[in-house]
This record gives sequence, C-alpha cells and structure tokens, in this order.
Amino acid sequence: MKRLLSYETIIEGLLFVVGDEGMEVRALAETLDISEAAAREQLSKLEISFNKSNRPFQLMESAGVYKLVTIPDVAPYIQKYVGTMAEQALSRAAMETLVIIAYKQPVTRADIEEIRGVKVERVIHTLLSKGLIESAGRAKTIGRAKLYRTTEHFLDHFGFNSLEELPPLTFEDELTDEGDLFFGQESSKQEERLEKD
Repeated sequence: MKRLLSYETIIEGLLFVVGDEGMEVRALAETLDISEAAAREQLSKLEISFNKSNRPFQLMESAGVYKLVTIPDVAPYIQKYVGTMAEQALSRAAMETLVIIAYKQPVTRADIEEIRGVKVERVIHTLLSKGLIESAGRAKTIGRAKLYRTTEHFLDHFGFNSLEELPPLTFEDELTDEGDLFFGQESSKQEERLEKD
C-alpha cells in the first residue's frame, strides 16, 4: 500500500536532498504542483513543527532560498566530527575533484561532473567539510548553479603560497597522472604531521 505523505514531509525530504543549494518557493511550488502562497504556508508549518520538536534541524531562509540547517546546540559535535575528518587522507576521487576545482575555479558541480564523468555531490561535501573548498557565489546562467573555489586552507594544506604556484596541468590529459602530484603533497603533509606528533 502506497504511503500518503504530507506536504511538510515532502518539503523536508526535498530540502534534505538539495542540501546547501536550497530551494526557492517557486521551485517548491512547481515540484508540489501547488501555488507559491500554499508553498509558503507549508514552509511556515514545517518551521513551526521544527521549533516545537526536539529535532536537530531548523528552517533557514536567505535571499528567497530555503534550506535545512542544524541547530546551534549540535555545532560542537559537528565541529568535533569535522576536525576528525580533516585528519583523514583524501580519496583519489576527492583529489581528482579538488584538482579540477583548483585549476578551473570558480566552477560548478555540473562542470566538474562533466570532466570527471561521475557524480561528485558527496565528494564536494567532503571537501567542504574539510575546509579545502568553499562557495564562490552562483553562476550567472539559467539555474544559477553554485560555484566552488579553493580556500586558504587548501594552499596551506598542500604547501602553496598562492594559486600561481600550482604546477602546469593540461585538462586534455588524464587527471590521474597529474593528480599524483597532489597525492605526493598530501603524503608529505601527513608525514610532517606524524613527525611532529
């Protein structure tokens, strides 16, 4: 038997999936096949529901875009977990994605996926959580996709003073060979940490 879902449940699911990208009221209304006024009413109900319950999420609106964010009370635990993740080595998929962002920045997720040929949503989340990349606004194209760029932490992590120090890279070549340079930098950094410990 098919389960009947409330608009609140569907909206929560949608906002969970889109993550940091968030959704505009118009997009929610079109997805649910309801009016924008009705979509706003359902968002208000969802916000009230979050406020009344002991949930780790809250609804946030910024520039007309709605997204789910964690409540401040869980921030210390998230920071602790992110700190643990930051000490872990990057996977090859993360390194290859990071190479693309470093050389093509600012770049959208779709552009990265076109180059790599695979989905990179989880990888981007990992790189964001490690502080190696950050949001760089939105593209001035239809859909206004989020742009990504590397951070100061990226430069520190790999021992570069500026992006001008990045070694030459030809994107017509396969990324795996050039990515080895970054793996070498990563390994060196890990060895340095081990020596300090």
